[in-house]
Amino acid sequence: MKKLHLLFTAIVLLMIGACESTSSDNSIDINGRVVDGTNGDPINEVIVNITSPETISASTLSDQDGQFLFSDIEIDETTDIVIELKKTSYQTETVKIAASPGLDVNLEDPVRLTKEDDGGGNDGGDGGVSGPSAGAAAIVLSNITNETINIIESGGIVNTAFTFAVQDSSGRALDLENAVDVEFSILSGPGGGEGITPEVVRTNSEGLATSNLYSGTVSGVVMIQAKIERPEVNLTILSKPVAITIHGGFPDLDHFSIAADKYNFEGYSINGNRNGLTVIVGDKYSNPVKPGTAVYFETTGGIIQGSGVGHTDGDGFVTVDLISGDPRPTDPQTLSGISFGGRPGLSTVTATTINEDNQEIKKSVNVVFSTSNAIITASPTTFDLPPNGGASFSYTVTDLNGNPMAAGTKINIEGGEGIEVTGATNIELGNALFPGQGATEFNFSIRDTDEESNDAAALTIKITVTAPSGIETIYDQISGTRRKTAGN
Repeated sequence: MKKLHLLFTAIVLLMIGACESTSSDNSIDINGRVVDGTNGDPINEVIVNITSPETISASTLSDQDGQFLFSDIEIDETTDIVIELKKTSYQTETVKIAASPGLDVNLEDPVRLTKEDDGGGNDGGDGGVSGPSAGAAAIVLSNITNETINIIESGGIVNTAFTFAVQDSSGRALDLENAVDVEFSILSGPGGGEGITPEVVRTNSEGLATSNLYSGTVSGVVMIQAKIERPEVNLTILSKPVAITIHGGFPDLDHFSIAADKYNFEGYSINGNRNGLTVIVGDKYSNPVKPGTAVYFETTGGIIQGSGVGHTDGDGFVTVDLISGDPRPTDPQTLSGISFGGRPGLSTVTATTINEDNQEIKKSVNVVFSTSNAIITASPTTFDLPPNGGASFSYTVTDLNGNPMAAGTKINIEGGEGIEVTGATNIELGNALFPGQGATEFNFSIRDTDEESNDAAALTIKITVTAPSGIETIYDQISGTRRKTAGN
């Protein structure tokens, strides 16, 4: 059967998504997207391989949005990298990029795959070569049962048959008189015990040789190749490498995790704020589960994107947004296994999936919905500075419910002219779930540094808390006197 292969090469300029790496690492990431050339729809599970240079060997799959990513590709100098994209029923495409050390590459335009056009086989009609075949000259993939299989003990398909066709120099299938042994081998794979059986097959009357790949316990891409040795003419014939993907098994509780971008976000006072949550799902062998594995989400506060169902990508990831809104949460607080009363603003987000025993497994994470305005207190609230003297203070900053303010909240303290302020005076809050030192409790000191004036002065210390939305809360109830120098 004739196969039409469209090969195009595009020199793609680099879109630099980030500045040069600040480390000495020359590794880069390569991002791209693959779509249907006719309708522009994304294509998932496209096998994407780096085929050149030979020093780089990497394979991945496109996800449901057609996105693919190669991470941490090592290059020492500006390098032309060839990427091959293939999927059953589509023509194989090739993209060539120029990459430089430390600079990530984003393909500006999606790669478009074109459906194959089966033009009919070489059956000896017009343009065909008739007569008996000669010796083997080429070997090509004829058929593969499944381009994706599963790891063992997954309940899915764990092997696939593949057939190679051997042809003579005129493209005719070998007959029995010219039959040869075809040797199959794994060029690269995840190394989980996968293998090929049988490894050597004699071609049949149609010049075909069929073998079988079986999976192991590790997911990844397996590259297989067929080889024929013809020592009588000092010739070795190799097929083009063929990629077969081994997917992971069922979700496993010990390899199931959930995390929030921000464990505290400004969601109590504002509707529509988004906070990303990511679930990672692996099987009992530490592989990512099969792409498309269902994960369900629920939340006790606001709503969560994909509350019906999300699906894992090729790395076992599902990312959704927690969106602020009603109901505002009031979940029980648990510390060291002890449950306390309801705490305004504390929510619980739960992800659920199904394991190999058809049982639900769950993982949860707490997220604080904090208010935009703050409550600020300080101690002491008065001071009396001797010349060149100083004073120390403690202060607390919480939201209106007593929770830490949202991640990204800024606190600034001003002491006025001639006053130096040190300590927690110009800070940005991180992801704090619970009150405490560095989350809601802080300290600072002041010191008289005015060398030009010996006059007494009334002073006010101002604490400004700015939420991520820009809403400010100002506290100016710390006041005191700077005494004049004795004798003046």
